[in-house]
Amino acid sequence: MAKLDDWGREVDDYGRIKDPAERYQQFMLGLHDLLAEAGDDGYSAEACQRLAEARLMFMDEFEHRHPGYGKGRAVWR
Repeated sequence: MAKLDDWGREVDDYGRIKDPAERYQQFMLGLHDLLAEAGDDGYSAEACQRLAEARLMFMDEFEHRHPGYGKGRAVWR
Protein backbone atom coordinates (compact mmCIF):
# COMPACT_ATOMS: atom_id res chain seq x y z
CA MET A 1 0.00 0.00 0.00
CA ALA A 2 1.31 3.42 -0.94
CA LYS A 3 2.20 5.91 1.78
CA LEU A 4 0.38 9.22 1.54
CA ASP A 5 1.12 12.57 3.13
CA ASP A 6 -1.51 14.76 4.80
CA TRP A 7 -2.59 16.11 1.39
CA GLY A 8 -3.02 12.66 -0.19
CA ARG A 9 0.21 12.74 -2.22
CA GLU A 10 2.20 9.53 -2.52
CA VAL A 11 5.48 9.73 -0.61
CA ASP A 12 8.55 7.53 -0.22
CA ASP A 13 9.88 6.04 3.02
CA TYR A 14 11.47 9.40 3.88
CA GLY A 15 8.27 11.40 3.35
CA ARG A 16 9.43 12.92 0.04
CA ILE A 17 6.75 13.37 -2.61
CA LYS A 18 7.20 10.76 -5.34
CA ASP A 19 5.73 12.75 -8.22
CA PRO A 20 8.66 14.75 -9.63
CA ALA A 21 6.53 17.65 -10.89
CA GLU A 22 4.72 18.03 -7.57
CA ARG A 23 8.00 17.70 -5.66
CA TYR A 24 9.54 20.46 -7.79
CA GLN A 25 6.48 22.64 -7.27
CA GLN A 26 6.83 22.27 -3.50
CA PHE A 27 10.50 23.23 -3.82
CA MET A 28 9.51 26.34 -5.79
CA LEU A 29 6.94 27.27 -3.14
CA GLY A 30 9.66 27.01 -0.52
CA LEU A 31 11.99 29.26 -2.51
CA HIS A 32 9.26 31.87 -2.88
CA ASP A 33 8.54 31.78 0.84
CA LEU A 34 12.24 31.93 1.72
CA LEU A 35 12.67 35.02 -0.46
CA ALA A 36 9.66 36.69 1.15
CA GLU A 37 10.98 35.88 4.61
CA ALA A 38 14.43 37.23 3.75
CA GLY A 39 12.90 40.52 2.68
CA ASP A 40 10.66 40.71 5.75
CA ASP A 41 13.61 40.01 8.04
CA GLY A 42 15.68 42.82 6.55
CA TYR A 43 18.41 40.85 4.82
CA SER A 44 20.47 42.88 2.39
CA ALA A 45 18.95 43.91 -0.90
CA GLU A 46 21.92 42.35 -2.70
CA ALA A 47 21.44 38.98 -1.02
CA CYS A 48 17.70 39.06 -1.73
CA GLN A 49 18.40 39.95 -5.37
CA ARG A 50 20.75 37.00 -5.75
CA LEU A 51 18.18 34.67 -4.22
CA ALA A 52 15.53 36.08 -6.58
CA GLU A 53 17.83 35.44 -9.56
CA ALA A 54 18.45 31.87 -8.40
CA ARG A 55 14.71 31.36 -7.97
CA LEU A 56 14.12 32.49 -11.55
CA MET A 57 16.77 30.06 -12.80
CA PHE A 58 15.02 27.22 -10.96
CA MET A 59 11.68 28.43 -12.32
CA ASP A 60 13.01 28.25 -15.89
CA GLU A 61 14.17 24.69 -15.22
CA PHE A 62 10.83 23.79 -13.60
CA GLU A 63 8.90 25.09 -16.61
CA HIS A 64 11.23 23.22 -18.98
CA ARG A 65 10.96 19.93 -17.09
CA HIS A 66 7.24 20.15 -16.33
CA PRO A 67 5.56 22.40 -18.93
CA GLY A 68 2.17 23.68 -17.83
CA TYR A 69 2.54 22.30 -14.31
CA GLY A 70 2.45 24.54 -11.28
CA LYS A 71 0.25 27.28 -9.99
CA GLY A 72 0.21 30.22 -7.63
CA ARG A 73 3.39 31.50 -6.08
CA ALA A 74 5.33 28.47 -7.37
CA VAL A 75 5.28 30.03 -10.83
CA TRP A 76 4.90 33.74 -10.11
CA ARG A 77 7.49 35.85 -11.84
